Amino acid sequence: MIQQTGYDQFLLFGDSITQYTYNVNGRGFGAQLSDQYQRRLDVLNRGFSGYTTEQAIHLLPQFLPQAKCSHALPQSKVQFLTIFFGANDACISPSPQHVELTEYERNLRTMIDFVHNPRSKTYSPETKIILICPPPIDGPRWEARRIEQGKEMDRNETVTQQYAERCLAVGKEYQSKNSLCEHGNQQVDVIDTWGLMMKNVQSGKFTLVDYLRDGLHLAAEGNNLIYQQIMGIIKARYPEWDPATMEMHGPLWTKLDKEHPETDLLIGDNKRKQLK
Repeated sequence: MIQQTGYDQFLLFGDSITQYTYNVNGRGFGAQLSDQYQRRLDVLNRGFSGYTTEQAIHLLPQFLPQAKCSHALPQSKVQFLTIFFGANDACISPSPQHVELTEYERNLRTMIDFVHNPRSKTYSPETKIILICPPPIDGPRWEARRIEQGKEMDRNETVTQQYAERCLAVGKEYQSKNSLCEHGNQQVDVIDTWGLMMKNVQSGKFTLVDYLRDGLHLAAEGNNLIYQQIMGIIKARYPEWDPATMEMHGPLWTKLDKEHPETDLLIGDNKRKQLK
């Protein structure tokens, strides 16, 4: 359930690529976001290794605040939500992780509806959603790792591309409806991870070894690409949430009233209630 922290939240939801995103050695995009948003937003990692959108649709509502809920304590709001699934959904049949392409698309839409459909129990129109398409795979390196583990190859570059393209199509469709749509204003953006990486690989700027540490999971350059794309969206579309311009929670320690610090130290909704 949502945490009563006083800080609004930046929720990172996905599979192992998200779970590992706090890896500081690999410049994880979650670690970079946490650094930028310190004392501004709580960046929460809700990554689940091996999971697909089939499990995600059951998990996501548990991480979102109830739209109509009376709490004695103020609820933290999810200001940003990244949805980063597809790498496991794209496993080829008969892998138990395989999710049909049409079902993958349906699940992405379901997760968006959890947030932006007014009939949803977790309706949150202020939440900005960023869909992140799955990255390409480096087939030979991932297959070598599978062989080391005594397992058969479970992924295919062309199939993964299909899932990335479907995620991109869903994101672009919602982008086209951002102003005029069935449920009002839906703030949805999409990062074409597959397309951006392959463009740079084909141009010779980077290689898949630069982007993927084992053929599947992100290396430093892959994490940096995702981070830069997220920040680019925020700066262009939501400049009020650019950490460079956001006010930090709590005044500088030199500005505190040393005799009566209690009012100065109210955070988030507690501070807003005091001002009413």
